[in-house]
Amino acid sequence: MRAFVDTNLWAYRLDRRDPGKSAFVRDWLRSLAEANDIVISTQVMIELRSVLTRKFEPALSPAETRDALEVLAGFDVVSTHTDMVLDAHELAEREQISWFDALILEAAVRSHCEVLYSEDLGHDRNIAGLRICNPFLQARGGET
Repeated sequence: MRAFVDTNLWAYRLDRRDPGKSAFVRDWLRSLAEANDIVISTQVMIELRSVLTRKFEPALSPAETRDALEVLAGFDVVSTHTDMVLDAHELAEREQISWFDALILEAAVRSHCEVLYSEDLGHDRNIAGLRICNPFLQARGGET
């Protein structure tokens, strides 16, 4: 199965402020990668870099940030291009979701993912043929 992982989950993995959440996401990502093809987009890399260097307290060092980005670069990375931007615009309008969420969704759809893991879009929702799953709620409820 191809699974798209949103930025917030990668950020939790590296967040030193909540060791419990970080450990959960680390273990969850390891398990996910063992059984699935993980997909991200250039947007995920860009957003993660911003979070790691501007929102974390303390911010990750440039070397730590580069290491994190290199790990992400090892997955299937969907590049953002003109058609994706235009289609994401239509998706945002149609589904009444944020522009950045629509761009993530469009990347996941275009890369033939079956599921998008995120906290942002509503657990067990289906948008554009893609199932949205919040791994924190999935773990509590035992849902797949």
